[in-house]
Amino acid sequence: MKERLNRILRSVIETYIENGEPVSSKGILEREEDMKISSATVRNDLAELERLGYLKQPHTSAGRIPTESGYRYYVDNLLPHKELDRQLALSLDNAIQNSTMSIDEFFKTAISAFSKITGYTSAAVISHNDDDRIIKMEVVKSADDMINLIVITKSGVVKNSFCRLYFLASDEEVKELNKTLASYIGDTNVGYLDDQTLDRLEKELAGKQNNWDFIAGVIKNIVTSIKKPHVFVSGQEKMLSYPEFYEIHKAKNVMSFLSEEEQVYGVLNKNPDNMLNIIIGSEIGGDTLSDMGLVVRRYNGDGNEYTFSLFGPKRMDYGKTVSQVEYFMKCIERYLKDRGAE
Repeated sequence: MKERLNRILRSVIETYIENGEPVSSKGILEREEDMKISSATVRNDLAELERLGYLKQPHTSAGRIPTESGYRYYVDNLLPHKELDRQLALSLDNAIQNSTMSIDEFFKTAISAFSKITGYTSAAVISHNDDDRIIKMEVVKSADDMINLIVITKSGVVKNSFCRLYFLASDEEVKELNKTLASYIGDTNVGYLDDQTLDRLEKELAGKQNNWDFIAGVIKNIVTSIKKPHVFVSGQEKMLSYPEFYEIHKAKNVMSFLSEEEQVYGVLNKNPDNMLNIIIGSEIGGDTLSDMGLVVRRYNGDGNEYTFSLFGPKRMDYGKTVSQVEYFMKCIERYLKDRGAE
């Protein structure tokens, strides 16, 4: 596409991103003061961009607004690089400081801060690698008839499960149980603990310490929870502050989507590489989500896969959002490296 058409398309999209109003030829000439062309020429170019499918007129005599194809062309060919605001960068740095939390709690806190700082809905996924190792598995007695099974992995996942017993457990019995668990599981990769392995543990406990055979089932539930991708979403309500979602049915579609972890996970993991991806409108989830935009970045670190994203309206400022997501990823990368060095 020739240079002038590119410039006019970029002007329409960036003006529409800023104010959400259809853009006229007069508005383009006011924005692009150094373009020495007439209003008639701009109108002809707008008509050509409409013919190409990049712009549309919401109603007769109105200005133009971008189509989904227009946004895609802009993102793929015209997107400007924008430096991250220094104050926002400092805010992100400050938000990612606490390394004493479990990895899940840390990410909940981090994406909540990310959403507040950017004004968009933030989402993250942790997909744990089967090579992640269980470095601690211990039963702690909290009362004579109550125990807590604690599991900690090398990557920082912390899980616990409280169980009420149907018998009174002595300290010595709990100590012997922990010896059995240590000898059977020890320093073990999560991927090793499949159903067959845990079934064998259950039989061993039934033979040696028959009161404790149910622990194998508790361990199985915790391991399943660790292996399952963890999805975190924060700031869902921020979507409702944009005019695109003022209509009740659109708001319901967006909020329903963001409340379903499996749907969010499916969208964030459409692209398996570590490149930054921009997903626009119906690419997210068909016509019902056609007013949304998404910037997503994946990262492989400490043997696990991490995905970070910002959801906003389709007319979100993609250049600015890309710089925010990239910087957030770098903050997370530093955090994970520092955590691994401890």
